Amino acid sequence: MTTWLYLLVGVLGLAWYYVKKSYSYFENQNVPVLAPTFPFGNLDPLGRKHFANVIRESYLAFKKTSDFVGFYFFTTPKFIPTNLDVIKNILIKDFNNFSDRKVYYNEEDDPLSAHLFSLRGEKWRILRQQLSPTFTSGKMKMMYPLVVAHTEPLKAFIRKNMNKGPMNFKDLCTRYTADVIGITAFGLDCKSLQQEKSEIVEISKLFFNFNTIMSRLKFFFFLSFEGLAKKMRLRFIDKEMENFFMKVIKDTVEHRETGKIDRNDFMKLLLAVKNNKDIGDNKKMTFNQMAAQAFIFFFGGFETSSLTMQYCCAHLAINQDIQERVRQEVREVLKKHNGELTYEAAHELTYLRQCIDETLRLYPPGFNLFRVATNDYKVPNSSLVIKKGTEIFIPVYGIQTDPDIYPKPHIFDPERFSAENTKNRHSMAYMPFGDGPRNCIGMRFALMELAVAISCIVNNFKLTINPKMKVPLEFDTKEVAIYPKGGIWLDVQEIKT
Repeated sequence: MTTWLYLLVGVLGLAWYYVKKSYSYFENQNVPVLAPTFPFGNLDPLGRKHFANVIRESYLAFKKTSDFVGFYFFTTPKFIPTNLDVIKNILIKDFNNFSDRKVYYNEEDDPLSAHLFSLRGEKWRILRQQLSPTFTSGKMKMMYPLVVAHTEPLKAFIRKNMNKGPMNFKDLCTRYTADVIGITAFGLDCKSLQQEKSEIVEISKLFFNFNTIMSRLKFFFFLSFEGLAKKMRLRFIDKEMENFFMKVIKDTVEHRETGKIDRNDFMKLLLAVKNNKDIGDNKKMTFNQMAAQAFIFFFGGFETSSLTMQYCCAHLAINQDIQERVRQEVREVLKKHNGELTYEAAHELTYLRQCIDETLRLYPPGFNLFRVATNDYKVPNSSLVIKKGTEIFIPVYGIQTDPDIYPKPHIFDPERFSAENTKNRHSMAYMPFGDGPRNCIGMRFALMELAVAISCIVNNFKLTINPKMKVPLEFDTKEVAIYPKGGIWLDVQEIKT
Protein backbone atom coordinates (compact mmCIF):
# COMPACT_ATOMS: atom_id res chain seq x y z
CA MET A 1 0.00 0.00 0.00
CA THR A 2 2.88 2.34 0.90
CA THR A 3 4.55 1.59 -2.45
CA TRP A 4 1.41 2.57 -4.38
CA LEU A 5 1.12 5.75 -2.31
CA TYR A 6 4.72 6.72 -3.14
CA LEU A 7 4.09 5.93 -6.80
CA LEU A 8 0.94 8.11 -6.85
CA VAL A 9 2.77 10.99 -5.16
CA GLY A 10 5.62 10.64 -7.65
CA VAL A 11 3.29 10.68 -10.66
CA LEU A 12 1.41 13.70 -9.31
CA GLY A 13 4.71 15.46 -8.62
CA LEU A 14 5.92 14.84 -12.16
CA ALA A 15 2.59 16.06 -13.54
CA TRP A 16 2.78 19.19 -11.39
CA TYR A 17 6.36 19.83 -12.56
CA TYR A 18 5.39 19.34 -16.23
CA VAL A 19 2.43 21.69 -15.99
CA LYS A 20 4.41 24.34 -14.05
CA LYS A 21 7.22 24.18 -16.60
CA SER A 22 4.79 24.29 -19.55
CA TYR A 23 2.92 27.28 -18.13
CA SER A 24 6.13 29.23 -17.53
CA TYR A 25 7.04 29.30 -21.24
CA PHE A 26 5.86 32.84 -21.95
CA GLU A 27 7.15 34.18 -18.65
CA ASN A 28 10.62 32.99 -19.70
CA GLN A 29 10.13 34.71 -23.09
CA ASN A 30 8.95 37.98 -21.48
CA VAL A 31 5.70 37.69 -23.43
CA PRO A 32 2.46 38.60 -21.58
CA VAL A 33 -0.27 35.97 -21.25
CA LEU A 34 -3.58 35.66 -19.46
CA ALA A 35 -3.47 33.16 -16.59
CA PRO A 36 -3.97 29.60 -17.93
CA THR A 37 -6.08 26.91 -16.26
CA PHE A 38 -5.05 23.26 -16.31
CA PRO A 39 -5.68 21.21 -18.43
CA PHE A 40 -7.13 23.54 -21.08
CA GLY A 41 -4.70 26.45 -20.81
CA ASN A 42 -6.43 29.56 -22.20
CA LEU A 43 -9.12 27.56 -24.00
CA ASP A 44 -12.74 27.34 -22.93
CA PRO A 45 -13.92 24.05 -24.49
CA LEU A 46 -16.89 23.82 -22.12
CA GLY A 47 -18.80 26.36 -24.17
CA ARG A 48 -18.95 29.42 -21.90
CA LYS A 49 -17.17 31.62 -24.48
CA HIS A 50 -16.76 31.19 -28.20
CA PHE A 51 -13.21 30.48 -29.36
CA ALA A 52 -13.28 33.69 -31.47
CA ASN A 53 -13.97 35.73 -28.33
CA VAL A 54 -11.38 33.82 -26.28
CA ILE A 55 -8.67 34.78 -28.80
CA ARG A 56 -10.04 38.36 -28.99
CA GLU A 57 -9.84 38.66 -25.21
CA SER A 58 -6.11 37.83 -25.21
CA TYR A 59 -5.49 40.20 -28.13
CA LEU A 60 -7.27 43.17 -26.51
CA ALA A 61 -5.68 42.59 -23.11
CA PHE A 62 -2.12 43.32 -24.23
CA LYS A 63 -2.22 44.88 -27.72
CA LYS A 64 -1.19 48.32 -26.45
CA THR A 65 1.81 47.06 -24.49
CA SER A 66 3.26 44.19 -26.53
CA ASP A 67 3.66 43.09 -30.17
CA PHE A 68 2.94 39.50 -29.13
CA VAL A 69 0.60 37.83 -26.65
CA GLY A 70 0.95 34.29 -25.38
CA PHE A 71 -1.80 31.68 -25.58
CA TYR A 72 -1.78 28.19 -24.10
CA PHE A 73 -3.64 25.65 -26.22
CA PHE A 74 -3.94 23.02 -23.48
CA THR A 75 -0.25 23.06 -22.46
CA THR A 76 1.12 23.98 -25.91
CA PRO A 77 2.26 27.61 -26.30
CA LYS A 78 1.01 29.64 -29.30
CA PHE A 79 1.89 33.22 -30.19
CA ILE A 80 -0.73 35.87 -31.00
CA PRO A 81 0.78 38.86 -32.86
CA THR A 82 -0.97 42.13 -32.03
CA ASN A 83 1.03 44.60 -34.14
CA LEU A 84 -0.36 44.96 -37.68
CA ASP A 85 3.10 45.55 -39.16
CA VAL A 86 4.34 42.35 -37.52
CA ILE A 87 1.32 40.50 -38.93
CA LYS A 88 2.12 41.87 -42.39
CA ASN A 89 5.66 40.49 -42.04
CA ILE A 90 4.35 37.06 -41.06
CA LEU A 91 1.78 36.81 -43.85
CA ILE A 92 3.67 38.55 -46.66
CA LYS A 93 7.23 39.86 -46.23
CA ASP A 94 8.56 36.87 -44.24
CA PHE A 95 6.06 34.38 -45.66
CA ASN A 96 8.76 31.75 -46.32
CA ASN A 97 9.22 31.46 -42.56
CA PHE A 98 5.46 30.97 -42.01
CA SER A 99 4.26 29.24 -45.18
CA ASP A 100 2.53 26.29 -43.48
CA ARG A 101 -0.55 25.66 -41.40
CA LYS A 102 -0.51 23.10 -38.61
CA VAL A 103 -3.72 21.46 -39.77
CA TYR A 104 -4.18 17.69 -39.62
CA TYR A 105 -4.03 15.67 -42.81
CA ASN A 106 -3.28 12.04 -43.58
CA GLU A 107 -3.07 11.19 -47.28
CA GLU A 108 -2.98 7.44 -46.70
CA ASP A 109 -5.73 6.88 -44.14
CA ASP A 110 -7.84 10.01 -44.69
CA PRO A 111 -7.31 11.02 -48.36
CA LEU A 112 -9.87 13.85 -48.46
CA SER A 113 -7.98 15.61 -45.65
CA ALA A 114 -4.94 16.19 -47.95
CA HIS A 115 -6.28 19.33 -49.59
CA LEU A 116 -4.91 22.79 -50.39
CA PHE A 117 -5.85 24.21 -46.98
CA SER A 118 -3.88 21.59 -45.03
CA LEU A 119 -0.93 20.61 -47.25
CA ARG A 120 2.53 21.99 -46.48
CA GLY A 121 5.87 22.73 -48.05
CA GLU A 122 6.56 21.79 -51.64
CA LYS A 123 3.33 19.79 -51.99
CA TRP A 124 1.34 22.92 -51.16
CA ARG A 125 3.42 25.14 -53.48
CA ILE A 126 2.97 22.85 -56.48
CA LEU A 127 -0.77 22.50 -55.89
CA ARG A 128 -1.29 26.24 -55.34
CA GLN A 129 0.54 26.99 -58.61
CA GLN A 130 -1.64 24.46 -60.44
CA LEU A 131 -4.93 25.72 -59.00
CA SER A 132 -4.37 29.50 -58.97
CA PRO A 133 -5.15 29.92 -62.70
CA THR A 134 -8.56 28.34 -62.11
CA PHE A 135 -9.66 31.28 -59.93
CA THR A 136 -8.80 34.18 -62.21
CA SER A 137 -11.40 36.77 -63.21
CA GLY A 138 -11.71 35.07 -66.59
CA LYS A 139 -12.51 31.69 -65.01
CA MET A 140 -15.00 33.33 -62.61
CA LYS A 141 -16.76 34.89 -65.57
CA MET A 142 -16.94 31.45 -67.14
CA MET A 143 -18.66 30.00 -64.04
CA TYR A 144 -20.89 33.04 -63.51
CA PRO A 145 -23.92 31.76 -65.52
CA LEU A 146 -24.07 28.66 -63.30
CA VAL A 147 -24.34 30.91 -60.22
CA VAL A 148 -27.01 33.21 -61.72
CA ALA A 149 -29.08 30.24 -62.88
CA HIS A 150 -29.75 29.32 -59.25
CA THR A 151 -31.46 32.62 -58.44
CA GLU A 152 -34.67 31.29 -60.01
CA PRO A 153 -35.03 28.30 -57.64
CA LEU A 154 -33.92 30.66 -54.82
CA LYS A 155 -36.85 32.99 -55.51
CA ALA A 156 -39.22 30.05 -55.94
CA PHE A 157 -38.17 28.58 -52.58
CA ILE A 158 -38.75 31.90 -50.79
CA ARG A 159 -42.18 32.37 -52.40
CA LYS A 160 -43.17 28.85 -51.41
CA ASN A 161 -42.18 29.25 -47.76
CA MET A 162 -42.51 32.95 -46.89
CA ASN A 163 -46.13 32.74 -45.71
CA LYS A 164 -45.57 29.74 -43.43
CA GLY A 165 -44.20 31.85 -40.58
CA PRO A 166 -40.71 33.19 -39.93
CA MET A 167 -38.20 31.92 -42.46
CA ASN A 168 -35.18 30.01 -41.27
CA PHE A 169 -32.37 31.71 -43.19
CA LYS A 170 -29.85 29.05 -42.23
CA ASP A 171 -31.97 26.53 -44.11
CA LEU A 172 -32.45 28.88 -47.07
CA CYS A 173 -28.80 29.92 -47.37
CA THR A 174 -27.29 26.46 -46.92
CA ARG A 175 -29.60 25.10 -49.61
CA TYR A 176 -28.62 27.87 -52.02
CA THR A 177 -24.86 27.64 -51.42
CA ALA A 178 -24.98 23.82 -51.58
CA ASP A 179 -26.67 24.04 -54.98
CA VAL A 180 -24.20 26.64 -56.31
CA ILE A 181 -21.08 24.91 -54.99
CA GLY A 182 -22.42 21.50 -56.01
CA ILE A 183 -22.87 22.56 -59.63
CA THR A 184 -19.60 24.51 -59.83
CA ALA A 185 -17.43 22.03 -57.90
CA PHE A 186 -18.80 18.71 -59.14
CA GLY A 187 -21.24 19.51 -61.92
CA LEU A 188 -23.79 18.05 -59.50
CA ASP A 189 -27.38 19.30 -59.68
CA CYS A 190 -28.22 18.97 -55.98
CA LYS A 191 -31.73 20.50 -56.24
CA SER A 192 -31.55 21.41 -52.53
CA LEU A 193 -33.89 24.37 -53.10
CA GLN A 194 -36.42 22.17 -54.88
CA GLN A 195 -36.48 19.05 -52.73
CA GLU A 196 -37.65 18.71 -49.13
CA LYS A 197 -34.51 16.80 -48.15
CA SER A 198 -31.15 17.20 -49.84
CA GLU A 199 -28.66 14.34 -49.52
CA ILE A 200 -25.66 16.63 -49.90
CA VAL A 201 -26.89 19.04 -47.20
CA GLU A 202 -27.60 16.14 -44.82
CA ILE A 203 -24.20 14.51 -45.39
CA SER A 204 -22.50 17.88 -44.93
CA LYS A 205 -23.83 18.10 -41.38
CA LEU A 206 -21.34 15.37 -40.47
CA PHE A 207 -18.49 17.75 -41.29
CA PHE A 208 -19.78 20.70 -39.27
CA ASN A 209 -21.11 18.84 -36.25
CA PHE A 210 -19.14 20.32 -33.33
CA ASN A 211 -22.01 21.19 -30.99
CA THR A 212 -21.13 18.77 -28.17
CA ILE A 213 -18.26 18.90 -25.68
CA MET A 214 -16.83 15.64 -27.05
CA SER A 215 -16.95 16.85 -30.66
CA ARG A 216 -15.20 20.10 -29.70
CA LEU A 217 -12.56 18.20 -27.74
CA LYS A 218 -12.03 15.98 -30.79
CA PHE A 219 -11.55 19.10 -32.93
CA PHE A 220 -9.05 20.58 -30.48
CA PHE A 221 -7.27 17.19 -30.18
CA PHE A 222 -6.58 17.11 -33.93
CA LEU A 223 -5.31 20.70 -33.76
CA SER A 224 -3.03 20.00 -30.79
CA PHE A 225 -1.80 16.45 -31.33
CA GLU A 226 -1.71 15.91 -35.08
CA GLY A 227 1.44 13.78 -34.88
CA LEU A 228 -0.17 11.41 -32.39
CA ALA A 229 -3.40 11.34 -34.41
CA LYS A 230 -1.43 10.39 -37.55
CA LYS A 231 0.46 7.61 -35.73
CA MET A 232 -2.87 6.29 -34.48
CA ARG A 233 -4.16 6.47 -38.08
CA LEU A 234 -7.15 8.51 -36.96
CA ARG A 235 -9.58 10.08 -39.41
CA PHE A 236 -10.82 13.67 -39.30
CA ILE A 237 -13.20 13.16 -42.24
CA ASP A 238 -16.12 10.86 -41.45
CA LYS A 239 -15.96 7.60 -43.45
CA GLU A 240 -19.60 7.91 -44.56
CA MET A 241 -18.84 11.38 -45.88
CA GLU A 242 -15.73 10.15 -47.69
CA ASN A 243 -17.66 7.33 -49.35
CA PHE A 244 -20.34 9.75 -50.54
CA PHE A 245 -17.95 12.32 -52.01
CA MET A 246 -15.60 9.75 -53.54
CA LYS A 247 -18.54 8.19 -55.38
CA VAL A 248 -19.81 11.58 -56.56
CA ILE A 249 -16.38 12.56 -57.87
CA LYS A 250 -15.70 9.15 -59.44
CA ASP A 251 -19.04 9.23 -61.30
CA THR A 252 -18.42 12.82 -62.41
CA VAL A 253 -14.94 12.04 -63.73
CA GLU A 254 -16.22 9.01 -65.64
CA HIS A 255 -18.97 11.08 -67.27
CA ARG A 256 -16.53 13.84 -68.20
CA GLU A 257 -13.82 11.56 -69.58
CA THR A 258 -16.26 9.61 -71.71
CA GLY A 259 -17.50 12.88 -73.18
CA LYS A 260 -21.05 12.48 -71.88
CA ILE A 261 -21.09 15.90 -70.27
CA ASP A 262 -19.05 19.10 -70.38
CA ARG A 263 -19.50 22.07 -68.04
CA ASN A 264 -17.50 25.21 -67.38
CA ASP A 265 -16.92 24.41 -63.71
CA PHE A 266 -14.21 23.65 -61.17
CA MET A 267 -14.22 19.93 -62.04
CA LYS A 268 -13.37 20.70 -65.66
CA LEU A 269 -10.44 22.81 -64.50
CA LEU A 270 -9.24 20.06 -62.12
CA LEU A 271 -9.40 17.48 -64.90
CA ALA A 272 -7.34 19.75 -67.12
CA VAL A 273 -4.61 19.76 -64.45
CA LYS A 274 -4.91 15.99 -63.88
CA ASN A 275 -4.64 15.19 -67.58
CA ASN A 276 -1.93 17.72 -68.47
CA LYS A 277 0.79 15.70 -70.23
CA ASP A 278 3.28 18.57 -70.21
CA ILE A 279 4.02 18.45 -66.48
CA GLY A 280 6.42 16.05 -64.75
CA ASP A 281 5.24 12.91 -62.95
CA ASN A 282 6.04 14.41 -59.55
CA LYS A 283 3.60 17.23 -60.24
CA LYS A 284 0.78 15.17 -61.76
CA MET A 285 -2.46 15.16 -59.84
CA THR A 286 -3.81 11.78 -58.74
CA PHE A 287 -7.51 10.97 -58.47
CA ASN A 288 -7.36 11.19 -54.66
CA GLN A 289 -5.64 14.58 -54.83
CA MET A 290 -8.24 15.85 -57.28
CA ALA A 291 -11.03 14.53 -55.04
CA ALA A 292 -9.52 16.28 -52.00
CA GLN A 293 -9.42 19.64 -53.84
CA ALA A 294 -13.03 19.30 -55.00
CA PHE A 295 -13.98 18.36 -51.45
CA ILE A 296 -12.36 21.43 -49.85
CA PHE A 297 -13.72 23.71 -52.57
CA PHE A 298 -17.18 22.49 -51.59
CA PHE A 299 -16.70 22.83 -47.83
CA GLY A 300 -14.53 25.94 -48.08
CA GLY A 301 -17.32 27.69 -49.98
CA PHE A 302 -20.51 26.01 -48.80
CA GLU A 303 -20.77 26.84 -45.10
CA THR A 304 -18.66 30.00 -45.11
CA SER A 305 -20.72 31.63 -47.86
CA SER A 306 -23.93 30.47 -46.22
CA LEU A 307 -22.95 32.08 -42.90
CA THR A 308 -22.03 35.38 -44.55
CA MET A 309 -25.26 35.39 -46.53
CA GLN A 310 -27.29 34.75 -43.36
CA TYR A 311 -25.61 37.48 -41.33
CA CYS A 312 -25.82 40.02 -44.17
CA CYS A 313 -29.54 39.40 -44.69
CA ALA A 314 -30.09 39.68 -40.93
CA HIS A 315 -28.42 43.09 -40.78
CA LEU A 316 -30.32 44.31 -43.83
CA ALA A 317 -33.51 43.32 -42.00
CA ILE A 318 -32.37 45.10 -38.82
CA ASN A 319 -31.34 48.23 -40.79
CA GLN A 320 -34.23 49.04 -43.13
CA ASP A 321 -32.59 52.18 -44.47
CA ILE A 322 -29.53 50.22 -45.56
CA GLN A 323 -31.71 47.55 -47.12
CA GLU A 324 -33.60 50.15 -49.15
CA ARG A 325 -30.38 51.75 -50.33
CA VAL A 326 -29.10 48.36 -51.53
CA ARG A 327 -32.42 47.73 -53.29
CA GLN A 328 -32.28 51.04 -55.14
CA GLU A 329 -28.69 50.40 -56.19
CA VAL A 330 -29.59 46.94 -57.54
CA ARG A 331 -32.50 48.36 -59.53
CA GLU A 332 -30.44 51.21 -60.98
CA VAL A 333 -27.71 48.78 -62.08
CA LEU A 334 -30.23 46.33 -63.55
CA LYS A 335 -31.84 49.19 -65.48
CA LYS A 336 -28.45 50.02 -67.04
CA HIS A 337 -28.03 46.39 -68.11
CA ASN A 338 -31.49 45.74 -69.62
CA GLY A 339 -32.77 44.00 -66.49
CA GLU A 340 -30.01 41.38 -66.49
CA LEU A 341 -27.54 40.82 -63.67
CA THR A 342 -24.58 40.31 -65.95
CA TYR A 343 -21.05 39.65 -64.68
CA GLU A 344 -20.22 43.32 -65.31
CA ALA A 345 -23.42 44.46 -63.56
CA ALA A 346 -22.57 42.49 -60.42
CA HIS A 347 -19.28 44.38 -60.19
CA GLU A 348 -21.14 47.70 -60.20
CA LEU A 349 -23.00 46.89 -56.97
CA THR A 350 -20.61 49.01 -54.92
CA TYR A 351 -22.77 49.62 -51.85
CA LEU A 352 -23.90 45.99 -51.68
CA ARG A 353 -20.24 44.96 -51.75
CA GLN A 354 -19.64 47.35 -48.82
CA CYS A 355 -22.44 45.58 -46.93
CA ILE A 356 -20.83 42.21 -47.64
CA ASP A 357 -17.44 43.57 -46.51
CA GLU A 358 -18.98 44.92 -43.31
CA THR A 359 -20.62 41.53 -42.68
CA LEU A 360 -17.27 39.78 -43.17
CA ARG A 361 -15.68 42.27 -40.78
CA LEU A 362 -18.15 41.45 -38.02
CA TYR A 363 -18.43 37.73 -38.81
CA PRO A 364 -15.25 36.46 -40.51
CA PRO A 365 -15.71 32.68 -41.03
CA GLY A 366 -11.92 32.37 -40.70
CA PHE A 367 -11.92 34.29 -37.42
CA ASN A 368 -8.44 33.03 -36.56
CA LEU A 369 -5.61 32.40 -39.06
CA PHE A 370 -3.20 29.55 -38.34
CA ARG A 371 0.47 29.69 -39.32
CA VAL A 372 3.46 27.68 -38.11
CA ALA A 373 7.12 28.74 -38.05
CA THR A 374 9.04 26.65 -40.58
CA ASN A 375 12.36 28.00 -39.26
CA ASP A 376 13.58 29.73 -36.12
CA TYR A 377 12.40 33.31 -36.63
CA LYS A 378 13.92 36.32 -34.90
CA VAL A 379 11.27 39.01 -34.71
CA PRO A 380 12.62 42.25 -36.28
CA ASN A 381 13.54 44.97 -33.74
CA SER A 382 13.10 42.51 -30.88
CA SER A 383 15.05 39.90 -28.92
CA LEU A 384 12.17 37.42 -29.29
CA VAL A 385 12.86 34.25 -31.29
CA ILE A 386 9.91 32.11 -32.37
CA LYS A 387 11.17 28.55 -32.52
CA LYS A 388 10.64 26.30 -35.54
CA GLY A 389 7.38 24.36 -35.21
CA THR A 390 5.70 26.99 -33.01
CA GLU A 391 2.23 27.98 -34.12
CA ILE A 392 0.94 31.51 -34.65
CA PHE A 393 -2.70 32.53 -34.11
CA ILE A 394 -3.56 35.69 -36.05
CA PRO A 395 -6.65 37.18 -34.33
CA VAL A 396 -8.73 38.26 -37.33
CA TYR A 397 -11.95 38.70 -35.36
CA GLY A 398 -10.14 40.59 -32.58
CA ILE A 399 -8.54 43.00 -35.06
CA GLN A 400 -11.74 43.52 -37.05
CA THR A 401 -13.69 44.36 -33.88
CA ASP A 402 -10.95 46.44 -32.28
CA PRO A 403 -12.55 49.76 -31.15
CA ASP A 404 -9.27 51.60 -31.83
CA ILE A 405 -9.47 50.56 -35.49
CA TYR A 406 -13.26 50.49 -35.95
CA PRO A 407 -15.07 52.87 -33.54
CA LYS A 408 -18.25 51.31 -32.11
CA PRO A 409 -17.09 48.02 -33.66
CA HIS A 410 -20.31 46.04 -33.17
CA ILE A 411 -22.45 48.56 -35.08
CA PHE A 412 -23.19 47.51 -38.68
CA ASP A 413 -21.95 50.38 -40.84
CA PRO A 414 -21.14 49.72 -44.54
CA GLU A 415 -19.62 53.22 -44.83
CA ARG A 416 -16.53 51.81 -43.13
CA PHE A 417 -15.76 50.31 -46.55
CA SER A 418 -16.17 53.39 -48.69
CA ALA A 419 -13.13 53.97 -50.90
CA GLU A 420 -11.95 56.83 -48.69
CA ASN A 421 -12.26 54.97 -45.38
CA THR A 422 -10.65 51.83 -46.76
CA LYS A 423 -7.69 53.82 -48.10
CA ASN A 424 -7.01 55.32 -44.67
CA ARG A 425 -6.76 51.97 -42.83
CA HIS A 426 -3.83 49.61 -42.41
CA SER A 427 -3.95 46.80 -44.99
CA MET A 428 -3.97 44.19 -42.20
CA ALA A 429 -6.97 45.74 -40.44
CA TYR A 430 -9.31 43.70 -42.65
CA MET A 431 -8.46 40.16 -43.75
CA PRO A 432 -11.48 37.84 -43.72
CA PHE A 433 -9.86 35.85 -46.54
CA GLY A 434 -6.38 35.97 -45.04
CA ASP A 435 -3.57 37.67 -46.93
CA GLY A 436 -0.32 36.93 -48.68
CA PRO A 437 0.49 33.87 -50.82
CA ARG A 438 -1.66 31.62 -48.62
CA ASN A 439 -4.83 33.70 -48.72
CA CYS A 440 -8.18 32.13 -49.62
CA ILE A 441 -7.94 31.01 -53.25
CA GLY A 442 -11.73 31.11 -53.63
CA MET A 443 -12.20 34.75 -52.52
CA ARG A 444 -13.36 36.00 -55.94
CA PHE A 445 -15.86 33.17 -56.26
CA ALA A 446 -17.30 33.74 -52.78
CA LEU A 447 -17.81 37.48 -53.31
CA MET A 448 -19.40 36.84 -56.71
CA GLU A 449 -21.79 34.24 -55.29
CA LEU A 450 -22.80 36.47 -52.37
CA ALA A 451 -23.41 39.54 -54.56
CA VAL A 452 -25.66 37.52 -56.91
CA ALA A 453 -27.72 35.90 -54.13
CA ILE A 454 -28.22 38.94 -51.89
CA SER A 455 -29.02 41.30 -54.79
CA CYS A 456 -31.64 38.81 -56.00
CA ILE A 457 -33.26 38.55 -52.56
CA VAL A 458 -33.32 42.30 -51.84
CA ASN A 459 -34.59 43.18 -55.32
CA ASN A 460 -37.58 40.86 -55.00
CA PHE A 461 -38.34 40.68 -51.27
CA LYS A 462 -38.51 42.90 -48.20
CA LEU A 463 -36.80 41.42 -45.14
CA THR A 464 -37.85 42.27 -41.58
CA ILE A 465 -36.74 40.76 -38.28
CA ASN A 466 -38.97 38.25 -36.51
CA PRO A 467 -39.20 38.21 -32.68
CA LYS A 468 -37.85 34.65 -32.80
CA MET A 469 -34.42 36.03 -33.74
CA LYS A 470 -32.22 37.27 -30.91
CA VAL A 471 -30.96 40.82 -31.43
CA PRO A 472 -28.17 41.78 -31.01
CA LEU A 473 -26.72 38.74 -32.73
CA GLU A 474 -24.32 36.58 -30.73
CA PHE A 475 -22.11 33.59 -31.51
CA ASP A 476 -23.34 30.19 -30.37
CA THR A 477 -20.71 29.17 -27.82
CA LYS A 478 -21.49 25.49 -28.35
CA GLU A 479 -20.17 25.63 -31.93
CA VAL A 480 -16.65 25.82 -33.38
CA ALA A 481 -17.81 27.89 -36.37
CA ILE A 482 -19.36 31.34 -35.74
CA TYR A 483 -23.00 30.27 -35.99
CA PRO A 484 -25.58 32.78 -34.70
CA LYS A 485 -27.09 31.82 -31.36
CA GLY A 486 -30.72 30.89 -31.91
CA GLY A 487 -30.44 31.18 -35.70
CA ILE A 488 -31.48 33.83 -38.23
CA TRP A 489 -35.28 34.13 -38.44
CA LEU A 490 -36.76 36.73 -40.79
CA ASP A 491 -40.17 37.67 -42.10
CA VAL A 492 -40.28 37.98 -45.88
CA GLN A 493 -42.70 39.90 -48.06
CA GLU A 494 -42.59 39.91 -51.86
CA ILE A 495 -42.37 43.30 -53.54
CA LYS A 496 -42.98 44.24 -57.15
CA THR A 497 -39.87 44.93 -59.22
